[in-house]
Amino acid sequence: MGYVLIPKKKILGLTANEAYTYFCLLTKSDYNTYVSHVRLDTLSELTGINKEYISTHIKTLISKELILYKDKQHHTGNKGYFDTCTYHLYKPATEWVRISTDLLHADIPNKLKGFLILLKCICLSNTNYTGYGKSAISKLLHISRPTINAYLALCTRLQLLREEENGYTLTDTRLFIVDLAKTGKDAFYISVRNYLCQQGLIPPAYDRPSVWKMIYHFSGSSDYMVDALKRKRIPKGTNCTWTYLAKVLNVDIAEKPQKEYPPVLL
Repeated sequence: MGYVLIPKKKILGLTANEAYTYFCLLTKSDYNTYVSHVRLDTLSELTGINKEYISTHIKTLISKELILYKDKQHHTGNKGYFDTCTYHLYKPATEWVRISTDLLHADIPNKLKGFLILLKCICLSNTNYTGYGKSAISKLLHISRPTINAYLALCTRLQLLREEENGYTLTDTRLFIVDLAKTGKDAFYISVRNYLCQQGLIPPAYDRPSVWKMIYHFSGSSDYMVDALKRKRIPKGTNCTWTYLAKVLNVDIAEKPQKEYPPVLL
């Protein structure tokens, strides 16, 4: 399974179709150089959009600096002259989300794929949870409220999204990848996070001070914390922030004011 990196902020303002065209262009580019020699015919076949509209999408991607520049090459062949293009794409160094290239072949309407890509880009850091209602999503994605309503309703019906009390969660973490902390010291967090995901709960984003306070409380054992969570009946879909988990597990994670000592007279 491969993946592409989508710049979270630069992509906002695209339509669902434009977002999916951009995703397809990324999948047909070199992973290291972000250079693509893909043909319009190929993009049209992947997206199901005719070449004239794809050309318009390319112009939009250039205006958004998602394509830095485009080279056109002239060739002579057995059937006469023809042109090919090389696209030099923007490669994000920070503020990106990872999306599996398997999305290309997923049994999802292409326009909904584009919408889900956009939605992933406004999810809370290291989660698939938006934390936004319909009006906020409409404003953030620059898509009309009726269109947002239609997209959300269809995605929910197809179980691509799960509606929460204060937002929506993308359900497929295989396609819409959640990046975990990777250092050995953070194995505690990864273990707890995996348990919460398995239970259909929304895990908190990684926060080092909160993690260390949980480690201290549970004597460094994630198994102790997971056992404590198993004894609680947390409803599925609950957004388990660190504050919520601390309250449920009776753990004090509040910042302590620095103790002031009286002056010492020598």
